[in-house]
Amino acid sequence: MKAITLTAPHSSFNITVKKTLLVWGAEHLTLHDTTDGKLLWSCTADFNPDRKPNWPTVASVVVSGDVAVVASGRADRGQPRLHGIRIGSQVVWKREDTGTFVPTPAVYQGKLYLLRDRGEVECLDPVTGKTIWSAAFPKASSNFYASPVIAGGNLYAIREDGVIFVARIEEGKFQLLAENNLGERVIASPVPLANRLLIRAEQHLLSFE
Repeated sequence: MKAITLTAPHSSFNITVKKTLLVWGAEHLTLHDTTDGKLLWSCTADFNPDRKPNWPTVASVVVSGDVAVVASGRADRGQPRLHGIRIGSQVVWKREDTGTFVPTPAVYQGKLYLLRDRGEVECLDPVTGKTIWSAAFPKASSNFYASPVIAGGNLYAIREDGVIFVARIEEGKFQLLAENNLGERVIASPVPLANRLLIRAEQHLLSFE
């Protein structure tokens, strides 16, 4: 059982549920009871204050502790938005100078990792939203659509043209370890399974041990 404190504008109350579902889409962040779908909480943040058109939801929301991190806006057009929202409460930080459009951020050992569409990598504190360090993979004409995966202190990132990068991200720094071309286009996110990494390429399902 997990106790969740939900905060209304002028009051607060506790509700205990077995499981909850956090949903991000249509410029809303909502929390639902998985047993009956009941709405438990809704974020009141204005994710698109200027009502700009064509701001689709692509990257998924990620959670670190009790903070949900929402990537909105159009980072691919130089208009990123990144929100840190305490679940059941309110926005605790907001940034308009960094974010991601397609790849979903990754959370590893209490830190947030952004992989932007052009290969920039940024490590942030999910509690404060402050940048810890930033780096980048080698530039190319292709974008990154697959979301990054972190395992054993290494970040795995696959570019659309099938090049997979492995970088060490522990000890507060970024170190590129490997760069390999899979020979096929890749837009699907890799999936770690036990001691393997499954990658769905354009024509094959690949397994790396």
